[in-house]
Amino acid sequence: MRHRASCLRRPFAAVVCATLLLLLGLNGSASAANQKSPVLYSVSAASTRAIALESVSLMSEPFSLSMEGNFNSSDPRTRISLFGTDFQLLQGEGANALSADAQDAAGNFYSLKVESVGAVPNFPGVYMVVVRLNDSMPSNPGDVLVRLNLHGMASNRVRIGIGSIGGGPADDPGATGTPAPATPPAAPTLLTLAQFQAQYNDPAFPGDADIVRFLEQASWGPKGDASDFNRVRQIGMKPFIDEQFNTSPLFIDNAATPPLFSNYPATQLWPLNVPTNPPCDTTCLRDNYSPYPLQKQFMVNALTGQDQLRQRVAFALHEMIVTSSKDLNFYETSWYAPYLQTIDRDAFTNFRTLLFDITLNPAMGRYLDMAGNSRVAPNENYARELMQLFSIGTDMLNPDGTPILDANGNRVPTYGQTEITNFARVFTGWVIPSKNITLNGVPNVSVLDYITPMTFSNNTGANGPFDIGAKTLLNGQQLAACSNCTGNAANMAAYKTAELNAAIDNLFNHQNTGPYLCTQLIHHLVVSNPSPAYVGRCAATFANNGSGVRGDMKAIITEILLDPEARGDSKSDPNYGKLREPVQFMANLLRGFNATSDGVLVANSFFLSPNVSSLSTPLGQDVFSPPTVFSYFPADFGLPGTSLFAPEFGILDTSSTYQRANLVNTLFIANNGAGAGNGLPVSSPNRPSGTQMNYSAYQAMAANCTGVGSCQLVDTLNANLMHGTMSSSMRTSIINAVTGISSGDPAGRTRTAIYLVTTSSQYQVQR
Repeated sequence: MRHRASCLRRPFAAVVCATLLLLLGLNGSASAANQKSPVLYSVSAASTRAIALESVSLMSEPFSLSMEGNFNSSDPRTRISLFGTDFQLLQGEGANALSADAQDAAGNFYSLKVESVGAVPNFPGVYMVVVRLNDSMPSNPGDVLVRLNLHGMASNRVRIGIGSIGGGPADDPGATGTPAPATPPAAPTLLTLAQFQAQYNDPAFPGDADIVRFLEQASWGPKGDASDFNRVRQIGMKPFIDEQFNTSPLFIDNAATPPLFSNYPATQLWPLNVPTNPPCDTTCLRDNYSPYPLQKQFMVNALTGQDQLRQRVAFALHEMIVTSSKDLNFYETSWYAPYLQTIDRDAFTNFRTLLFDITLNPAMGRYLDMAGNSRVAPNENYARELMQLFSIGTDMLNPDGTPILDANGNRVPTYGQTEITNFARVFTGWVIPSKNITLNGVPNVSVLDYITPMTFSNNTGANGPFDIGAKTLLNGQQLAACSNCTGNAANMAAYKTAELNAAIDNLFNHQNTGPYLCTQLIHHLVVSNPSPAYVGRCAATFANNGSGVRGDMKAIITEILLDPEARGDSKSDPNYGKLREPVQFMANLLRGFNATSDGVLVANSFFLSPNVSSLSTPLGQDVFSPPTVFSYFPADFGLPGTSLFAPEFGILDTSSTYQRANLVNTLFIANNGAGAGNGLPVSSPNRPSGTQMNYSAYQAMAANCTGVGSCQLVDTLNANLMHGTMSSSMRTSIINAVTGISSGDPAGRTRTAIYLVTTSSQYQVQR
């Protein structure tokens, strides 16, 4: 027989009052750099059993999987009310900011949908959270441990009985009861998003650990000389972001057409076929018919470039809006570089500008078959991928990025074959023009112009490539046919330009574009499983930057980096974080140890001598050569055995995991001809100066590591590389390994400590 709450028939507010007579008064505000974890109440100091009620019947545990009385015939699943404090919500923030999970005795985790959260009447410092039991839970698991997560901070875990009371998993180590004490908590101070972010104008506001986390998200990693850390500490995070927006990339040429504003230099056009008169020698092939110059420049930029935020955002956009140098003749530097230059130039402008410019980029035109697309048989590749991957996604979304469901609980498609066909018809008639150049003293060499945006075909006859008929786009938008285009090049050009702009506007203004773009950028920069509230705040910024402008990339990036879910010294939600993808893992290491390098680290070995090969390709990431239009790894890859997204795990397997450790060994341990642990040696002509690691500052600490009680070497690595999140067990294990090496071998101690820290899962998952 189940025990009913003693005040079952009283008004609900009275029920809560009776259940929570003993409450502790706690201050609801805290520094964002030291965010609080939510606290769930238990019945006593001696027990972790939750104060919990079935939400409709107000009955106490044990809870059945379905509500007694079937109050909701369409969804009778049981809802449970939990109570607690220290919920640092923003003003207006609700249930979509929280997540919850339960663990049973078998170790299985079940996500629990949070359906509502709010202050208990007359107890403004106490919150009630309603969670829905998971459909896949067994009927009688007994005790389960339940946890809430808010802004990346996990609550304590409390015990509730499902089906029966007892058994279940053991309490977490060190867990204690969290009873509701005597004095009711004061109402917390709820900040608006603007107020929260304004705190980061103050350089003294964030903690040191939060600055390290911020630089992991906003750059290719904190510099080992602390120059970027000190800059953020000097001026504050928000001013640092603004400073980065105004930091120019390496190469600027306003006289170029289009203007060159990029981290990749201008390139000379080369013909499709390798010239034989004069012949193209080995160096010529490497620099003009391979990705070597671009891959080399990528790492030089990552290690030494001042516009770190642009680089991180541009690479994230490259991973979302994909072309690959592996496709056809994209190994030509002059064919691929303008694509990278376009993304660099538009990374801080407006997303609409990026969509338009990338649509007319010749590399994209070649990659997804828009170049030369004809009305006779319109190729659908670009139309499909522009919608599916580059702008709106396959399913209709709510403003917070959650899928819209129909009456049967099924997802609603964003588009169908009709929209694909009609967009494909819009994208007809555009071609990559030819151009005559002087090449190595030879005049009038005909080449395809991959530098200039695609242009119109001059064929305006009855069989010309332009489709000038009426079309229907997303949301039923109608494009009228052209009535005066046939045989008139000027009218045709005007019509097709207007039509293209209308199609880009149709995508740009679609309700999905904001949440879709925000989800992708958050995945790449911050966390793989953002809360819907985080996505929703970003999407709202996409819709309006505060001045009525839609798609402002600067505002979007600022929101992503200064959101409460991104900020804080550390995050305790076990599902928080993202695996460092190979190039981020590599760049973090090189920057963190003040490496000097020629940048020849990710160059494709196919074009180089055998002793010079890419270090990232064995890890699953051949830079600028993603294997498919779905990028290096699928954006929707799910972590096996969980309900979590984990995109970067899509290229992590036994082999690439081993290669990650091998990379660290190559840079810090192995004798590669430049001395043990000193990076990569010179290998002329392709690796002109090699790569040198610098860990002398750490080595100076090595001899003084005497044990768990005192090891500055490991503690400094923890602070600089892991912002102080190393677990105590990991710290003890590494210190034991270090002290097992003679203090007379400080280099060996240092290299061992670095290897053990950087090959650990705790480091390789950015949190």
